[in-house]
Amino acid sequence: MPTESTVAAISRLSAQSVGVFRGKEAVGVGVTRNQLSKLLAQGVVERLLPDTYRMTAVPRSSQQQLRAALLWAGDRALASGRSAGEIYGLEGVTAAKPEIALPKAIRARSTRVTVYRSDPAALMPRRVKGIPVTGIECTLLRLAAILDDEAFEIACEDARRRKLTSVAALHAYLAKFGRPGRPGVQRLRQLLSQIDATHPSRSTLEVKTRRLLVAHGLTDFVREFPLEWEGRRYLYDFAFVDRETILETNGRRWHHDVDYEGDNEKWSVPGRHGYRIVLATWDKVVNDPDRFLRELGATLARVSRRERRGRAGIQGGQ
Repeated sequence: MPTESTVAAISRLSAQSVGVFRGKEAVGVGVTRNQLSKLLAQGVVERLLPDTYRMTAVPRSSQQQLRAALLWAGDRALASGRSAGEIYGLEGVTAAKPEIALPKAIRARSTRVTVYRSDPAALMPRRVKGIPVTGIECTLLRLAAILDDEAFEIACEDARRRKLTSVAALHAYLAKFGRPGRPGVQRLRQLLSQIDATHPSRSTLEVKTRRLLVAHGLTDFVREFPLEWEGRRYLYDFAFVDRETILETNGRRWHHDVDYEGDNEKWSVPGRHGYRIVLATWDKVVNDPDRFLRELGATLARVSRRERRGRAGIQGGQ
């Protein structure tokens, strides 16, 4: 077979897998091992894993590396961990090298691939964008074991916000597959006990703000606090109801409200109900959290002093 025909055959073979293919599959379409060795020596193909190659004309990508790992590991392999997070498009999740899941009985190993093993039923396999991947609950449990706390919360809240899963679904998965000692179980349970079960954070900034508040002992807030005016209902990110203060994360980049920029009425409503409002911007929360906490603390303290003066006035009039 001429070299051009060989390249054409391999190109067709790898067209559906981002330029990667198995040597045994190339043999199956008429390419000999000698021809494959020649293409390897010429730099037309590159060996990534045992009997697994990429067409060098196809640009490198994390998806290409993942496809190669899945081909190498066999039909029961699934994208897992960070690789699965990338496929689902979870915010902030990227994989430096392929991460896959296999049933415990399969013993594939490579320094180029991170391999997780699990009971097959717990993997909840599905296909996303044509790639075999662990179910979203299984994926989040794995991410709970390998991401830091903030990165994991951002990814989990993104999945909830996009309705890929819910707190109820995650609890159900843990009830069925969250055996003691399984990596990530304790951290996922802990997060589920902390976040609002009904309202996922609408942005990374909200996650960062919540974590900053909790870290400094400010936990007496209500999430997605509703206020109404003239028949319209507005939701506010955090409300310290007893202290009549609303905290709103501020910035179009961090919100999903369609009319966020134009709806200035939203900012007037809290005052009509007797609430003060504090804005949490990305710059304040991320780059100058001490300043932000001072501003919030001063507002909360003013309300407390007003309440004390009010109580003193009542007592003085008695």
